[in-house]
Parts: sequence; structure tokens; C-alpha cells
Amino acid sequence: MALGRHLSLQGLCVLLLGTVVGGQALELRLKDGAHRCEGRVEVKHQGEWGTVDDDRWRLEDASVVCRQLGCGAAIGFPGWAYFGPGLGPIWLLYTSCEGTESTISDCTHSDIKDYHNNSCSHDRDAGVVCSGFVHLAGGDGPCSGRVEVYSEEDWIPVSDGNFTLPTAQIICAELGCGKAVSVLGHELFRESSAWVWAEEFRCEGEEPELSVCLRVPCPGGTCHHSGAAQVVSSAYSEVQLMTNGSSQCEGQVEMNISGRW
Repeated sequence: MALGRHLSLQGLCVLLLGTVVGGQALELRLKDGAHRCEGRVEVKHQGEWGTVDDDRWRLEDASVVCRQLGCGAAIGFPGWAYFGPGLGPIWLLYTSCEGTESTISDCTHSDIKDYHNNSCSHDRDAGVVCSGFVHLAGGDGPCSGRVEVYSEEDWIPVSDGNFTLPTAQIICAELGCGKAVSVLGHELFRESSAWVWAEEFRCEGEEPELSVCLRVPCPGGTCHHSGAAQVVSSAYSEVQLMTNGSSQCEGQVEMNISGRW
């Protein structure tokens, strides 16, 4: 009796260990989108990348994908190979997430095996569009405005304290907005919330995206600031120098916003 109980417990431990290891091994990425946070959903199993069929694919599933990748909120979940058909195996026939899970591995899902040769085709590969970790809000377009980052289902403004042009350059590049033209004071945009991100971003200008920049916690968890950081990108505005005659490369910076300099 004792031996049987021991074997049963041993089998349960093996089962739980396999579940945890399997969950950790299921890497995730988005492919063939305009940026890292949108594209065809692909998971890695046994060293090989494969796709997810769009059967039962919903916003809740997309939300978990965005959360796992640190890509903000899900704003779209296109199916029918919207980002193009993938190659190789179709590892998941379906997922059934509640939307609160940390990773796809935590969701109920089909067995992980290749469904490509089981009447499934890459014509129904699932896709996701995430908001991204950072956006510009409150301006006249997507390439200008108050810098906000996404955390815990909400957008939080970033303090203008120690906010530098290299950090702005990383943000504009990540958003597909060209180069940063200027870091502005908050008076050009509507007032932001008093709730402010409790870290300062110290980008050097070479990072691929804001989320990997060095972060320095604000003393006491509170950032002392005069407002939220504001950015205007080159994709939004034309720029010219009003020179005083001494040099064509120095002078007052003017931007064309909505047809006015």
C-alpha cells in the first residue's frame, strides 16, 4: 500500500514537472508585421518555430500574447493569415485564454503537435496587433504628443525629468515616426494625469526600443517633474531654420504643424 502511494506521488511529480517545463519551453514571437508588436503568431516547440491556427482565436488570446511579449494592449486579432502564411508546422490548433494569463502556456490549448498535415493549412494562421509598450498621446497625430507607457491595463505618462533627446529618438524610431524633432514642454498639449511612471528612461540612442533602455527608479518611487514628457517626430512635422544670416545651419527652429509654421 505504501509502495503504491509512493509510486502514485512520484508519477504526479513527473506530470507536474512536465507541465512546467513544457510551459517554459513554449517561446512566442510575432512575425512579418510592421514592428515587433504585430504579426503572425508563432510558437517554438522542440527547437522549431510554427504557427497557431485561428480556430477560436479571440481578443482574449491576443491580449495574452501582447502581455507575454511586453507589447501593451491587444488592439486587433486578425485571422486568415492576415500577415501572410507561415512555414513549417502548425503547432497549436486552438487556444482558449481568459485574457488574464501571463503566457500562452498558461491558457487552455490543444495538444502541441504538427497539425499541418491534419487538414489544416497556413491560410488560417492567427495574427495579433498590439499597441506596443509606448505611444504618443494628446497631440495632433500619432507621431506627436505626451509620452505614455503601458502597464497593468492602463497608459501611464512618463515624467519630463531628465528626459533626453536620445530617449525621444528611440521612441520615434520604435513608432515608425522617423526621428525626434524636439522634446517639448507640456504647455503645447492638454494636461496629463498626476499619475506618473515611477522610473526615468536613460536611453543612449542605439537601443532597438524603449523597453530595453536603462531605467532608473525615481527616489521614493515618485518622479519630481513639471509635467509629462512631450515629443514631436519628423514624420509629423516639417522643420526649417530661420537664420539670421551668419550661418545656414543655425537659427530659430520652426515646425510646420497642420500647415502653419
